[in-house]
Amino acid sequence: MSSPSPSSFPTLPEGTSEPQFDLLTWLEVNKQLLVGAAAAIVVAVIATMFVRYQHEQTEVAADRALLAVTSSGTPEAAVSSAKFLEVAAAHSGTRAAERARMLAAGRLFTEGKPADARAQFEKFAADFPDSPLAGTAALGIASALDAENKATDAIAAYQRVIGTYGTESIASQARLSKARLHEAANQPELALALYEDITKSATATTSSSALQPAMAARAALLQKHPELDKPSTLTNSVKITPAPTK
Repeated sequence: MSSPSPSSFPTLPEGTSEPQFDLLTWLEVNKQLLVGAAAAIVVAVIATMFVRYQHEQTEVAADRALLAVTSSGTPEAAVSSAKFLEVAAAHSGTRAAERARMLAAGRLFTEGKPADARAQFEKFAADFPDSPLAGTAALGIASALDAENKATDAIAAYQRVIGTYGTESIASQARLSKARLHEAANQPELALALYEDITKSATATTSSSALQPAMAARAALLQKHPELDKPSTLTNSVKITPAPTK
């Protein structure tokens, strides 16, 4: 089959040229559309800047409210939980409210109100799940249950902290407290395992406030239960045969 010759393709009449895109004409025709689009962009930018400005001002106001509470001449440790809760409620959603909620929970605990403290720690966990203080709130929940003498629930809560924050210092604190509850429940084997977890995983990031008590508690536990002080299994598992005499 022969290919078609160039003369077989349709051609434009002589003296005409192919149509070309006329930018100026297009701009003139679509001028109103472009003006409207530009105005919408400007409005969106201004609205974004205004929202950001309002957010910043809200954060500033919340910071000032929290600062007013903590620098009112009363030591922070003596500020009532109610003051912190007022800031948290009045400035909900701000970083200052996050800090105020945690401070309120801590104060309730020291005021001898562990159930109320737990409620605030739980609210903090619900309101600020991505907070750097989420682990502290989880440990606070466990500690509050512990203070309420709800040992079974406290053990489960400490285990959740260990499972979620296993490499962090708060996990060592959770192990230490959980081990104490196991000792009180006459479960020395479980307690010893937790003390040894703390000492074996000791690194530069391990909280020294958990490491030293764990070592002391382990020693005291082994004094009470010497049967748990098992010698190294290395020599027990390898039979040493004396060299033959010549």
